[in-house]
Amino acid sequence: MRDGRWWFIGVVAVVLLFFFSGRGFPEEKGEVVVTATRTPHPLEDLPFEASVITREEIERSSAQTVSDLLRYLPGIFIRDEDAPGITAWRSLIRGLSFNEGYGLILVDGERVRGEGMGDSGIGLNQIPPALIERIEVVRGPSSVLYGSDALAGVVNIITREVPERPTYGFSAGYGSYDTNLESLYWGTREGHYGVLLQAAREASEMGAYGVRSSRDEDYERKTLITRLTYDLRPNVKLGLKIEAQEEIRERDYRTRDTYMEQKGWKYRFSPYVKLLLPEDAELTLRAYYYDWKFKGESRGSDPYPYALYRGDMYYRVIEARYLHPVGDRHLITLGGEYRNEELDYTFSHRKMDITSLYVQDEIEEAWDLPLNLYLGARLDHHSVYGTEVCPKVGFLWKMASGVRIRGSVGRGFKAPTIRQAFYTEPYPHGDYFYVSNPDLEAETSWGYSLGLEKDWGERFHVSFTLFRNDVRDMIIRYYTYRDIDQDGTAEKIRTFRNARKAYTQGIETALKMEILKERAFLNLSYTYTDTEDRDTGKELTFVPHHNLASHLVLKHPGLGLTLDLGFQFVSEMYTDPENTEETRSYSLVDLKLIKHLGAARLSLEGNNIFDSDYGEPDREWWGATWLVRLSMDW
Repeated sequence: MRDGRWWFIGVVAVVLLFFFSGRGFPEEKGEVVVTATRTPHPLEDLPFEASVITREEIERSSAQTVSDLLRYLPGIFIRDEDAPGITAWRSLIRGLSFNEGYGLILVDGERVRGEGMGDSGIGLNQIPPALIERIEVVRGPSSVLYGSDALAGVVNIITREVPERPTYGFSAGYGSYDTNLESLYWGTREGHYGVLLQAAREASEMGAYGVRSSRDEDYERKTLITRLTYDLRPNVKLGLKIEAQEEIRERDYRTRDTYMEQKGWKYRFSPYVKLLLPEDAELTLRAYYYDWKFKGESRGSDPYPYALYRGDMYYRVIEARYLHPVGDRHLITLGGEYRNEELDYTFSHRKMDITSLYVQDEIEEAWDLPLNLYLGARLDHHSVYGTEVCPKVGFLWKMASGVRIRGSVGRGFKAPTIRQAFYTEPYPHGDYFYVSNPDLEAETSWGYSLGLEKDWGERFHVSFTLFRNDVRDMIIRYYTYRDIDQDGTAEKIRTFRNARKAYTQGIETALKMEILKERAFLNLSYTYTDTEDRDTGKELTFVPHHNLASHLVLKHPGLGLTLDLGFQFVSEMYTDPENTEETRSYSLVDLKLIKHLGAARLSLEGNNIFDSDYGEPDREWWGATWLVRLSMDW
């Protein structure tokens, strides 16, 4: 450990003593999750492993991106620098990649595209944290409710709702590498009507895949979200969300005469109607239209070595969901969804239709026992990949001692990504070409989990979970050579095939402790992950064996101060193209000091303050970054 870190630990000890006096602020408790079953449940009543990042935690964190907010949750691994514009394309959920479609990313329960690696990945950093009310994360196979891409779990990013009273606020921040963060919101409800307006701007010198000394990069994104509600009758509620984003990336190479600019626009139109029916039944009808439009341009005497694409990708979705309590113990959900996906751009022209039906039964105190059961199944008919049926069973046993035991087993599936299956022509990528394989099969899996947790009053909570995913027909990429342009010379290509079985398994633990009542709080998570590629007998690359993360929160109301300290230690196995394995480790320290001034908050935020190289000394990293932010809410 560096000498500076021992110094830092000493300072923390002194600060702990300083904060251990006086009265404090109450900590939020009793978070409710909707994503796990599409019906609201307190966290402690769910039969599945889930986490919630609340608005208070977002405001308290030094995170500038969604991916950095998720870094402290069990089962989630994030390796990226915390700056607007980073793709976080090597993020994992239970050892499987978000960028390759194993974890489904939703915004307000709706699918999204973009923010991953190029056009083929779907990334976490879709919405600025300033516009987010909370984030719900469900670990384990969730295809029973969401279909493809929910094989290992779901991240649902939920933006602010229309407030019950007039509310408004703003925030502004400036930091290292010309990072700018600005946001504002205003909302109110008058009689039957409600409205909420939100806007944000982010900018930095971060590139999509990190910082590079060989080029100058700039990133800017502007986001506007409008929500409208109208209570037509006491039992009929109407709503509409309109969202627009503009994104610009620029890359200017220092070592050659090459300049590249990428622009993107996202538009979402989401109406819904909710009917409250007799006997506490409920019918929700909703739709959303999503268009991601993009174009790329380059200039200079040296050709840009990667393909530039332009065009659109669309989602058009209609969904109906009916909830009905049956007796005192059953809550039945019936749902149907039609989803049209369209790819209409330089390298892919394809339309796909997915029709889905799902049913679930949530049973409380089955057989007069302290046992909650979940039974569900979903049928998806995909116009390209045929029909998939995904069942799931879960249980929660509440013991008198405050111990809860939960377990589940479920099937998941994942359709191939755009790059894997849907390019209509070779895609230039540096010194090789990507070539899709239209004959790929969908990947399938069975996922299992068994967990134990216990509360000691309201001040101490601990959980321990075993998990495993067995994946069949995993799609792998490999290199070969082919004469693409018919010039007599074989070009290097990267293509795909269904080849291997693989598994990921491990242990997730979490600890939440109120060290000093309403004054000091500790959140600790640890994940151990073991993986294997059954074809080679080696581990999946870039998957950490050990991931330890913690938050220490200290509050001193007399001085109006809050201190949030974050720490992460990662030890992972790396396998290079020659199948040589080595273990790499690194640690990160973040902090945020907040001064409360009535309705205002002034904060100093530091990320990676000890200049970690993220276990890859051969790559370039920003190192320590700092940001000053002012926020106000009324």
